Amino acid sequence: MATALGIILAVVLAGDPPKDERIDLILQRLEDRGASVVDLQCQVQYTVEDVLADDKFTKHGQIRYKKQEPNPAFYIYFEKMAQAGVWVNRREWYIFDGRYLWEVKEAAKNKIQHEVVKPGEKIDLFDIEESPILIPFGQKKDQIQKNFLVVLVSPTEGDPEDTDHLICTPKPDSWLAKDYQRMEFYVSRSLHLPVRIVSVEQGGNKINTAVFPDLTADSINTGLSDAAFELPEEARKWKTVEAAPDAPLPAP
Repeated sequence: MATALGIILAVVLAGDPPKDERIDLILQRLEDRGASVVDLQCQVQYTVEDVLADDKFTKHGQIRYKKQEPNPAFYIYFEKMAQAGVWVNRREWYIFDGRYLWEVKEAAKNKIQHEVVKPGEKIDLFDIEESPILIPFGQKKDQIQKNFLVVLVSPTEGDPEDTDHLICTPKPDSWLAKDYQRMEFYVSRSLHLPVRIVSVEQGGNKINTAVFPDLTADSINTGLSDAAFELPEEARKWKTVEAAPDAPLPAP
């Protein structure tokens, strides 16, 4: 990793890197693959590491995505969580129905409703510069290169097999630079989708890692029904809390 960080530092000091056709090809395939995904379902393992506090916790669950009009839907469900090596059942959901983002936690027995889109409004979740919620695939190549310095680094021990490792450092004039020090994408060479994503927040003290352990071609375009994106039945009885208009969206 020291080598990778050295490359990043050199690129930042030098400005925009020279054109790399391999990076162009990876990003174009990533964009094209996103356009072809009608729906997707796979497991997710999400880890948050606090470097200063020497603390780490991991959530395990499932994600779903479906292209629909006027706006796509997604569903993230975590069923259990591990901290200090101990797994406990702790259910929570993050569901975007095309208008509202629902934050549902069993422990609180409530559901927080965030209005993301006004009635009749259409958003492009693949638009880095405009979307309030970003989906980690299908991003437009030109927008990625506009907002990030992108470096392709050599594989190292522990990388997912048959992947290209992209390190993306937000450019100073990108809004992403306020929140993120860098993002890393491990893009499958056969699926052209990321199978591991790492984001390092500004300051370098908080590291978020999402891994999709069973993502294969069989995970894509399986014909997910609308029912797969509905609020869980028990949560429909729980109290609904409307988030303030300026409240930050949750980041599951």
